[in-house]
Amino acid sequence: MQRYLAIALVITTCAGATVFGQNVSRLYPEKKLQADAARWSEQIQAEYRDTILPQLTDEERSVLGGVKIEVPLSAPNGDQFSFYADDKGTIYVPALSLRFFSDLCVANAWLNAHGYDGTSVRDYVGVLLREATLSPRAPLPPVFRTLGVPDNAREESAVANRVDRNFGNTIVFLLAHELGHSLKKHDTHLGDPIQKRRQEIEADTFAIEVMRRIGQVPLGVEFWFDVEHIGHVQGIRRVAVGRFPTEAEWQKYLASLDHPVSKERLEALAVEIERASNSFARNQTNQAEWSARFKSWGQYFRLSAPQWSTNPIAQTAEYERVRDLHVEDLKPRKAAFTVPGTQQEPDFNGLFALRRTAAQGGQDRMDLLLFRMGNDVTGGYSNGKIDGFIQGDIRDGVLHFTWREGNANGHGVAQAQGETLRGTWGLGESEQGAGEFSAERQKKERRAP
Repeated sequence: MQRYLAIALVITTCAGATVFGQNVSRLYPEKKLQADAARWSEQIQAEYRDTILPQLTDEERSVLGGVKIEVPLSAPNGDQFSFYADDKGTIYVPALSLRFFSDLCVANAWLNAHGYDGTSVRDYVGVLLREATLSPRAPLPPVFRTLGVPDNAREESAVANRVDRNFGNTIVFLLAHELGHSLKKHDTHLGDPIQKRRQEIEADTFAIEVMRRIGQVPLGVEFWFDVEHIGHVQGIRRVAVGRFPTEAEWQKYLASLDHPVSKERLEALAVEIERASNSFARNQTNQAEWSARFKSWGQYFRLSAPQWSTNPIAQTAEYERVRDLHVEDLKPRKAAFTVPGTQQEPDFNGLFALRRTAAQGGQDRMDLLLFRMGNDVTGGYSNGKIDGFIQGDIRDGVLHFTWREGNANGHGVAQAQGETLRGTWGLGESEQGAGEFSAERQKKERRAP
């Protein structure tokens, strides 16, 4: 039985549907993957031998002495993020997964270096998996050409430096994580999702400890989380939608998944990175400054956890936002969606604390999450008891939207006043009459190391 590595999703309840929908093996020619497999096999073996192995204790080396690492062309099911291990202690790192993630890193670095919106990379992953599912035999849109990235993008020093750092550190983290599973002798056949999540946290803890000993912060891991998650949202739901005809059934299914990218896991990662921040900074000239930077970076996992993992509103809004995108929509665009709380963020985008008052006097509070692309806005709101969805467009600086909440629906309007959104909503075709609301932006500062 295969166990997907570390940050890849472990979906035991719908594995067959998952891999069918996410098969992207035809994205690259076989000869290219053969060349990649030969080159990366040597590099990864050397990384393990020269970087990880010297950091292990004698006891750890003894337990892990039989571990082998192989680089096949692809996983048996052609999944784009399928790192796995068998029960005999062999770790498999497919060339397809390495090539795909490497290309995404290059595209993201080039777009950021030239002032373009890096979220188009996430959108590309969603579109790719949508096309792979709908047209299992048709050619898939290539990474660079689709995103408007030049083939020689990696020749730019700023791009190469960032890619080498993020890609290399992510692979070391993944290898160390899988070694953690072997070291702890985790049961690969375990069916209990709670115990599986516990095992993921234990393996993460070991991986962070190995990287602390090396002196490398796992930069790039958050990017892996991000693009892997959008792939899950787009690929899995499109395959499963026929089995779950109602929103309630789909949300129940999401809640039952054995999902490694859980809130608990991201919280544990944040704790470990914060705890080791001084050690990570030990080789820097200004250790205090770099320790603070690494600690802030660790906090990013904690702040992002609700959107990545347990928030069904975020998952649904993200799915609906990408659902109708076309390949031509993925060309380089100036930033329209950025990290919530940054000064460059446009209006009607990010996480807000919503307070609304109904016409008859009732009040409630909830989280409001909006995703903006150009003048189009999608999103949702929730407080654990109420779930609602929003879709609209911005005209002359004003957001006009439709809302849906259970069996009720209607229209509304909102204006941005600094960090606050204010507006009204109505039933049916009216944009007012049912109540009014205000929403304060929630600050989420992310400072890159």
